[in-house]
Amino acid sequence: MQLVDKLVFKDLIGPFINGLLMFMLLIFAAAYMFPATEMLVKGVPAQVVFRIVMYSLPSVVTQTFPMAMLLSGLMAFGRLSADREAVALFATGISFMRAARPVFVMGSLVSLTAFLWNDMVVPPASTAYHNIRNQALKNLRSTDKPISYAIFGKDDVTIEQFIYIQGGFDSRTRTLRRVSIIKYNTTDPGRAGQPEVVVYADRASVRDTKGLDWTYYDGYFTLYTPDPKTGQLNDFLPTSFRELKLLPQGASLGKNFDEVLVAEVKDNNQKSFRQLRAEIIADTRGGANRRANEVDLYGKIALPLASLIFGVVGAALGVNTRRGGGKTVGFGMAIFIVFLYWVFYHAMFVVGKNGGLPPILASFLADIVGAIVGIVLAVRASR
Repeated sequence: MQLVDKLVFKDLIGPFINGLLMFMLLIFAAAYMFPATEMLVKGVPAQVVFRIVMYSLPSVVTQTFPMAMLLSGLMAFGRLSADREAVALFATGISFMRAARPVFVMGSLVSLTAFLWNDMVVPPASTAYHNIRNQALKNLRSTDKPISYAIFGKDDVTIEQFIYIQGGFDSRTRTLRRVSIIKYNTTDPGRAGQPEVVVYADRASVRDTKGLDWTYYDGYFTLYTPDPKTGQLNDFLPTSFRELKLLPQGASLGKNFDEVLVAEVKDNNQKSFRQLRAEIIADTRGGANRRANEVDLYGKIALPLASLIFGVVGAALGVNTRRGGGKTVGFGMAIFIVFLYWVFYHAMFVVGKNGGLPPILASFLADIVGAIVGIVLAVRASR
């Protein structure tokens, strides 16, 4: 390894480790600290909360690789520029691209490591995280956090019912609070997707040991079905009830008590790249909507690739920025760039899953924009 490579690499490795730890702490504090504290306050044992925290860390690490690489390149080349070592390198005929070769090498290794980490470590850790967290939620006495989920038909595309539980649950009485159910028409092609019955109940309680049968209290339902004789829709007048064990038109919660508590959990981080790809192939054969899974599949490549792109952006930006504040400015600039990247990255994921962009473009568009910015900055740094 030549002297310039040793110099740059030594300047890269320290900020990378510091960035990995700092960004991991920031993401964990923002996304997991308050839920963990809430579980402790509500009576979940400390050892269970500790296990939940530990199993959440691998997915956090995946997100910090690109950020740490950005900070590493920014700080390393910012120091070279501030100490005039960059000027000395350029004066001897060493171009920016040659000086940045360790960044390309290290960025490629970090991207590969991030992909393997995300594919081999994150799925089992995420599965364990959700399993332990779900078990902890079942042991909570109560929560007022809303729960919502949909019941799909056999094609996994058509929504047959949508359930919204605004008042959360009470595990001691196995009761759901402020329950709304909308059942859609799926039999008449002329009314497909239209509401068939809307049900509201102040509470719904389980009346069997398995949590399958429900009793609904203090509510009303409204039918939107045609009259069998006239073919006209009903008057939409709500029918009140004090206690009801069987809802009209086959409406129901569609799940037992334990399943309701975890109904919103659907995390593709629990699947490896190969497993998610196999699921997409199966969905394609079955005619199911695979768009959301495809966006997540390509995201398993796009996010690790960002480590290489961020390294180049950071190095070029460090040279272009030159003097001006050292570590404080470098860290602040890294935070700002990371914030812009994550906003754009997640916005494109939402657009892709909703059909606004092809899945592969939605997943890689943030990386494409980042690569363009990196090329522009690298050209400026080379002058």
